[in-house]
Amino acid sequence: MAPATRRRVRRALVGVPLLVLLAAAAASAWLWATTPLPAAGAVQPPQATVLRWSDGSELARLGAHDRRPVPLTAVSPHVRHAVLAAEDRGFDGSPGVSLRGTLRAAWVNLRRGELEQGGSTIAQQYARAAFLTPERTWTRKAREAVLALKLLRERGHEQVLEDYLNTVYFGRGAHGVEAAAQAFFGRSAGELGPAEAAVLAAQLRSPLAYDPARDPAAARARWEYVLDGMAERGWLDARPAAYPDVLPRRTPGDRLGGPTGHLVQHALAELAARGLDRDDVETGGLDVVTTFDRGMQEAAVRAVEAALPVPLPDGVYAGLVSVEPGTGRVRAEYGGDDHVRRPFNAVTQGSAQAGSSFKAYVLAAALSRGIPLSATLDGSSPRLFGDYRVRNAAGAGAGEVDVVAATARSVNTAYVELAVRTGPRHVAAVAEDLGITADTSVERDSPAIALGVTTVTPLEQAVAYATLAAGGVRAEPFVLETVTGPRGRVLHRAEPRTERVLDEDVAADALSALQAVVRSGTGRAARVPGRPSAGKTGTTSGNTAAWYVGVVPQLSTAVAVYSERADRPLRGFAGVREVTGGSLPARIWGRYTAAALAGAPVEPLPEPAGVGPPPVPPAPTPSPLPPRQDDGPRELPPPEPGAPLELAGR
Repeated sequence: MAPATRRRVRRALVGVPLLVLLAAAAASAWLWATTPLPAAGAVQPPQATVLRWSDGSELARLGAHDRRPVPLTAVSPHVRHAVLAAEDRGFDGSPGVSLRGTLRAAWVNLRRGELEQGGSTIAQQYARAAFLTPERTWTRKAREAVLALKLLRERGHEQVLEDYLNTVYFGRGAHGVEAAAQAFFGRSAGELGPAEAAVLAAQLRSPLAYDPARDPAAARARWEYVLDGMAERGWLDARPAAYPDVLPRRTPGDRLGGPTGHLVQHALAELAARGLDRDDVETGGLDVVTTFDRGMQEAAVRAVEAALPVPLPDGVYAGLVSVEPGTGRVRAEYGGDDHVRRPFNAVTQGSAQAGSSFKAYVLAAALSRGIPLSATLDGSSPRLFGDYRVRNAAGAGAGEVDVVAATARSVNTAYVELAVRTGPRHVAAVAEDLGITADTSVERDSPAIALGVTTVTPLEQAVAYATLAAGGVRAEPFVLETVTGPRGRVLHRAEPRTERVLDEDVAADALSALQAVVRSGTGRAARVPGRPSAGKTGTTSGNTAAWYVGVVPQLSTAVAVYSERADRPLRGFAGVREVTGGSLPARIWGRYTAAALAGAPVEPLPEPAGVGPPPVPPAPTPSPLPPRQDDGPRELPPPEPGAPLELAGR
């Protein structure tokens, strides 16, 4: 080779590596300049949404992602050492990138022709989890290294380790060490010893593969590896001899089980109505304070499940719901014994004919028309109203009764007369004003409206009676008190929506008559010693539904037990031959109210106002009505002309 040629070859041999180095330096400078370090606090991985009781304690946690950031000082030193032993034993002196690990991973990746191994330090893992996408590309890997170097240089090892521990995924839906400690051990990260710490650190390499609930042998082997690393670095005083007990895996369905699941679903429905769907909730890290009172809810569950068999027979449902008069806050809700097994909510989704509990709305409507409590009614049985023949429960006649006695004894014939005097359309309008949202178009032209053929939900009933307890002010029901975003921004704050729909004196007189139901009438089983209350029983014909709806000044509560089939009456269970509103529902109401308000001050119901003109003579019997028109199917078909109208009982 000629000397000139040799010189050119030598220059090329020197120049090519130099060009490569210059290109690499230029690429590195470009990457450094174009990879900004996100501001502290900019990391927002998916977070679980927490639902809370009204007192702020946790009711439920929703979402596959659970994250509970804690300062490094709140993390056990054993956890810190175990994580370093598992993931980056040279972290304390690392600049952020391990050259040996990177070269080893690069060699493996080049041989296999794809990017598989990472060789990542803790700083790199944090950069990837917090700021980058999970895609496997050389560009992302390079940006990961740049970010790792910048993070350690600008924030220091302690802060990066804290951020890493609060971000990295440990499995079981837990992002961060605090959430992981709760998911695996039910304890705080600051309370874990070396054995528990090594279990958590073992999850980091592959949370699915090393979960002891899935593969105990693999989990144990990785646990031993972590302990070896801790011993090697002098971080163990004594090596744990036994693998610690770990909690079973929990699925999202487990969190929604039992009666609490119905509360969660009610809150989710209200969140959705405000534009937050399930995905928003499960990843948005919301903090939701509900209106549900923990003590009242526990009292509701105890009262229902002490009186009724759990689970209930197929096709039978029981619901209890309490609403705060004047505000609409739903304080307690029993929609069923297990949302997972039976997701149907007996309070918000289920409905049944109201029976005689609907008489409270007839009462309010009559008073609003000036018919006083002293008005006399004919309680004889049977009576004919147009083509409807009406009988009292058991067919017994009551003779001449005033409105209070007719209410206390739930006299059907007297109440149908009261509805006729008032006007069925006015009864329907008042019921709707009070809070009944069910369609009453079929019943509004029929005297049958007095006997509760309208199908209603327990929540509607609790709201309507709450309107009476609030002196005629209706409040829209709600279960969300506040909704706060992950950065503390308040997204929603409840403001009760109220409207006066009934004169205060009319409401006071209605409550006065309904108190007689508890003192001496069909609702005696609902009495709460030392606490005045008002309410009404309701039982449909055939015993397919039984109600007790009642109020004290602080609470309006509806209790319903009902069958979904007309041919399956409520008979022969829970130690009762025949379920009526005055039996199981009234007992449940009394037991629940006594417990829910234990220790609360006793508040009086209003004194009667005496609305209306002087007593009026009874209406002629039979009361004239135009012939009934057949206007389509009903929940229970009307009787043929001349047949007894027995759509409701006590």
